[in-house]
Amino acid sequence: MTTALIPHEVSLPGIDELTATLAVPEGWITDHLEEPPVFVARMTAEEAGPFGDNVIVSIERLGEDVPEDLEELQGLVYAQAFDSVPDFYALDDRPLEVAGAEGWFRASLQTTPVGLTAVNRQVFTRRGDLLVTVSLTTMAFRDCESSALFEDLLDSVAISTREGNDR
Repeated sequence: MTTALIPHEVSLPGIDELTATLAVPEGWITDHLEEPPVFVARMTAEEAGPFGDNVIVSIERLGEDVPEDLEELQGLVYAQAFDSVPDFYALDDRPLEVAGAEGWFRASLQTTPVGLTAVNRQVFTRRGDLLVTVSLTTMAFRDCESSALFEDLLDSVAISTREGNDR
C-alpha cells in the first residue's frame, strides 16, 4: 500500500477493560459513533467520489448465553447474516489469527440499495466476554486495492486487555 497508515486507539464507553488499536490510511475521516457505539474511518469525499471505502471497529459485550467456542459463535452470526442481509453471498469464512489470538475471517458480497455490489471483509476475535470486530467495506470493482488495504489493516491490529475480563 502506498498511503501512510496512522494508528488510532479504539475504546468504547462502558467497556473499560479492552482497547483496540489499528492504523487507517492517512487523511481518512475518523469518528466514534454513539449509536451503535463503534469507531468509523472513511475515505474523504474528494478521494472516494461516490464509492468510498470505510472501516468499522466494534467492541461488544456478549451475554452469558453466547457460545464460548468462536467457531460456534461465528456460525450463529453467519446464519443471522443470511437471514437479515438481502442478497448476501459468502466468499470466504474460516479461522484466522487476529492480534495474536484465535479469530475468524469472513468475506462477503451484498448488493447495496442502489444496486452496487459491495465487498465486506471482517475479522472477529473474542477476549473474555468481549467480541472485537474489524470490518472493511468497499465496492467490488476495487477488490485488488481493497484486499491489500485489508491485509495492512489486519497487520496493524493490536488488542490490549486489563485484568478482570477472563471468562
